[in-house]
Amino acid sequence: MRKMLVVSAMFLLALAFFGTALAQEKYPSKPIKIIIPLGPGSGNDVVTRILSESLEKELKTQVSVEYKAGGGGGVVGSDFVAKSKPDGYTLGTLNNSVFTISPVFTPVPYDPVKDFSPIARLGSGSVVLVVNSNSPWKTLEDFLDYAKKNPGKATSGTTGATAVGGLDIELLKIAAGIQLTLVPYKEGSGPNIAALLGGHIDSAMQLWPVLTSHVRGGKLRPLATTSPLKEYPQVPTFAEKGLSSVSLDVWFGFYGPANLPKEAMAKLVPAFEKALRDPENVAKLEKIGWRVAYEGPQDVSERIKKELAVVQDIAKKAGIKAQ
Repeated sequence: MRKMLVVSAMFLLALAFFGTALAQEKYPSKPIKIIIPLGPGSGNDVVTRILSESLEKELKTQVSVEYKAGGGGGVVGSDFVAKSKPDGYTLGTLNNSVFTISPVFTPVPYDPVKDFSPIARLGSGSVVLVVNSNSPWKTLEDFLDYAKKNPGKATSGTTGATAVGGLDIELLKIAAGIQLTLVPYKEGSGPNIAALLGGHIDSAMQLWPVLTSHVRGGKLRPLATTSPLKEYPQVPTFAEKGLSSVSLDVWFGFYGPANLPKEAMAKLVPAFEKALRDPENVAKLEKIGWRVAYEGPQDVSERIKKELAVVQDIAKKAGIKAQ
C-alpha cells in the first residue's frame, strides 16, 4: 500500500512538473487582445489591423482589438494595459504622447517608464494642419492671417491637449503669435475628422496616415506639416515657413504591462519584428503615410526615456507646469 502511495505521489509530481513545462511552452494558448486607446479609425487602430494577419500567422492564435478610449491622447487605454495581468494576453498599441507628453503636463495614473514592457516600435508619421477643402484658406498664410485678425475665433481639433497634435497646436500659437481655440476629441481622430468634414471646426492638427484618404479624395486641404510628406512634397513644413518649433511627429509602439514573462517576450518580440519587416506590411503602411523604422524593446525603452527628458526640459524652459 505504501509503495503504491509513493508511486502515486511521484506520478502526480511528474504530472505537475510536465504540466507546468507544457503550460510555459504553449504560449500563446489563447487569443491575444490588443488595446486601442482611441476610437475606431484612429492611427492605432489602422496600424494594428494591418499587422494583425501577420501576427496571427506567427503566434498561431487569434489577435483581436478592443477599444478603451478616453483621458485625452489615450491615457485611459494605456493605464488599462499597465494594470492588466502580465501574462502576454493583453497588449496595447500606444502612441508616444502617453509616455513623453501626457506625464509632463497632466497627472497620469501610471509610470511611463516602469509600468510597461516595450515590444516594438513601428516608426513615425507627420502631424499635419488641414482644413476643409471648401474653406477660404488656400495656404498656411491665409489661415494664420485670419487667426491674427480674429483672435480665438478659429478652431482646431486634436485628440487632446496633451496629444502630439495638441502640443503642436500650442507650439504653433506661440510661434505664430495667434490665438486658436483648441477642440479636443478624446475618442480619437475619427470624430475629429468627421467634425472637420462636417464644418463644425475650422481646422485639425492630425496624424497624416489618418488624413491621406480624405486629402486624396479632395475633401481636406493640407496647409503645413511637421515633416516632409513623400506623396505631397508641395505641402510646406512648418520649419520652411519660419515656424521650426512646430516639429513634433507621432510614433507608435506595441507594449504589454511591466514584467511580461520571458516565454511571452520570446514569442512576441520576433513576431512583431517579422510583421514590421514584412515587405507587404511595410508597403501598406507607407501607402497611408507612415515612415516605417522597426525598433526592438531596448531601443524603444531608451527612446522613451530620452524623449520624456526632452519634453520635460521644454516644459521647464517654457514655464509650463502640470495641471
